[in-house]
Amino acid sequence: MREMLAAAMLGLLALLATGAGAEAVDAPECPKTPMRVLVLGDSLAEGLWGSLHRAFARCDTMNVVRLTSVSDGLAKTSDEDWLGRYFATAGEPSEDTTDVVIVQLGANDITTIRNGRTRESFNTDTWNSLYTQRVAHLTRALGDRSAAVYWFGLPVVGNTSWEPSYQIISQLQADAVRKAGGNFVDIHEFTKFGTDDFAMNGKLNGRLMQLRAPDKVHFTKPGYDLVASRILGELEKLIANTNRRIALQDVKLQ
Repeated sequence: MREMLAAAMLGLLALLATGAGAEAVDAPECPKTPMRVLVLGDSLAEGLWGSLHRAFARCDTMNVVRLTSVSDGLAKTSDEDWLGRYFATAGEPSEDTTDVVIVQLGANDITTIRNGRTRESFNTDTWNSLYTQRVAHLTRALGDRSAAVYWFGLPVVGNTSWEPSYQIISQLQADAVRKAGGNFVDIHEFTKFGTDDFAMNGKLNGRLMQLRAPDKVHFTKPGYDLVASRILGELEKLIANTNRRIALQDVKLQ
């Protein structure tokens, strides 16, 4: 197995981590037992869900579940409300199903947080504490119900007025997720596509292609596939380990 498996489906060319180019790779291995990848978050997470859905489209045993809400986040909507949505849509997995949760939130969180009858301003000590608590609780609750939680940080963005705040949010998330036992996926430098700063374009199969959307926050379809490649390697390892375990169990039963 390759250490990093790029986003793939039949006919789709993968993107590498640098802006130097890309090459075709094989499609992901399908799990031999039922598995769900649950993608929770905002419109950036929606793009991740689309890439993962395409990557595993041929796998009858894989269900990529969408738990996204556009223009939402953890400042406006509490961790308890996000968990309520999770339970209402996904429910609990059956005993023979492996769940993995992918989270990406924060692009809409440069705003106040309600704290009782007051509203706390962004990046104050109280706001940071409340936000960290929400991230940690959500990570732990999702981790209790899944094999792994992967929390994506925010990408580099073209709006220079938002960029410092996005980095503050990602750092708060990184600290809270790791302390709560989750896996934080830092994509800030990765989404510079091998350049020194924000870039709209990168090379795919030797051709320069647009990877970022016109708003300079979201991505094009190839761009989302590049971001999704950051998690496909981990999913491939999990699937391979699960398949080996099933194979060993089958041998013992013979």
